[in-house]
Amino acid sequence: MKRKSIYLTLLSIIFFFSCTEEDNIINSTGTFSTKDSFIVEQGVTSAEMAISNIAHLIQLALDEEAIINNSNSSYPIITKEKQDPLQTSEYPMTLTIDFGNDTIDCFDHRLRKGKIIANISAYWKDSLSVIDARTENYYMSTVVLADPISSNLNFKTECNSNMKLKIKYEGLTNRYDNTLYPTQNISVDSAQIETTQGSVFLSTQRYVFYKEGFSTNTFEDDKTLNLLFSNGETHDKKGKNWIFSSHNSESINDGLPYFAFNRACNWLISGDIKLYTKDLDTKFEHTNIINFGNSDQTSCDNIASYSYNGISIVISLP
Repeated sequence: MKRKSIYLTLLSIIFFFSCTEEDNIINSTGTFSTKDSFIVEQGVTSAEMAISNIAHLIQLALDEEAIINNSNSSYPIITKEKQDPLQTSEYPMTLTIDFGNDTIDCFDHRLRKGKIIANISAYWKDSLSVIDARTENYYMSTVVLADPISSNLNFKTECNSNMKLKIKYEGLTNRYDNTLYPTQNISVDSAQIETTQGSVFLSTQRYVFYKEGFSTNTFEDDKTLNLLFSNGETHDKKGKNWIFSSHNSESINDGLPYFAFNRACNWLISGDIKLYTKDLDTKFEHTNIINFGNSDQTSCDNIASYSYNGISIVISLP
């Protein structure tokens, strides 16, 4: 697979994100829960899920507002305001998704509260459209019940965020595999992610390639390939410090060279991220491959994993 060089220009954006996970015991297969995983792996995967989910909600509010609205509650309240009352067109627009001050049960089996606010220059599928988005006291909680028949572990993850990100539609590009795909550029400059293990500070830019579904208004047929470029540092509560970088695998021997969403599923469904870490105290360097599932995977769950000393460590996605 050939890939063109991508030059990154990170934009000045602030992102605060915190997560806590329910503890799970070790199951009979020898697979460990997230309480045993490292803060770098958990922090990076939580950030990937959070950033992608905010972008998805904005797109849903524009295309399929009825899906987000909950008939059992007066929330969320979705408002779309012209930025100039005298403008004749719908855009530029300020979109607000208000989930209220108390948690509500949403369409994707998540609990939410708080606001998502986005200034949108043009319809998100129009070439060069730009979305400047932020969240205010935004809370998201995922609860997945364990399957009593399956040995799979399932987790609950809770997240609070106040963040800003920029989403730009670049039109058709051949940045991936020399194939023309509708392409989004999502940038976050300074993300602070709090987990139960410590803090992650992250800068990132990713490209989202719509392999299927871009030409329709329904989200369930959307299939995207995602390329990631991130770096940052982490600190645990015991005073240990790391630096890290993460990107997609360069070799099929390391895993799939992307991570993927099939929008009929609420979580990342397949693909891999190659994560390099360096302990600033011991100077020990290590590389892990975080796996979200095989390319032919059809199951939908909030599970990712990586191998450490021959043991499979399970990570929960919010």
